[in-house]
Amino acid sequence: MSKAALRGLALALPLMLGVSSGQAQWYTPQSDRQLRLSWTAERIGPSRVLITGDIENLSGQPASRVILRADGLDERGKVVSRSRGQVGQEVPAHGTSPFEIRLVPSGSERRYRVTVESFEFPEPARGRTESP
Repeated sequence: MSKAALRGLALALPLMLGVSSGQAQWYTPQSDRQLRLSWTAERIGPSRVLITGDIENLSGQPASRVILRADGLDERGKVVSRSRGQVGQEVPAHGTSPFEIRLVPSGSERRYRVTVESFEFPEPARGRTESP
């Protein structure tokens, strides 16, 4: 193992060991495949586009801190405008939540794309069981 890798492990180990099971623990998964988006885009006046939709959580855990990115694409698929929005509430396990993103268009958009930029699932408590 390289010196840099050992140094990184040495720095990370106290952080990993310092988290007790009684504290809230969060992790950001590498894939958003359990979050599904449906949306529509509508021009609001001369200088705004409103994207409204729902995000569906297919997982068994609630998703929080969900950030979405909307891209305006020209006829070649090049990004010509961009905006971000946050889902205003937690997305319940096996449930949906609404979202809204406002975008200032460049004028050359032919279509829009909405993607999940980041999100978090709570990490399940280890070694603890909860009774119903």
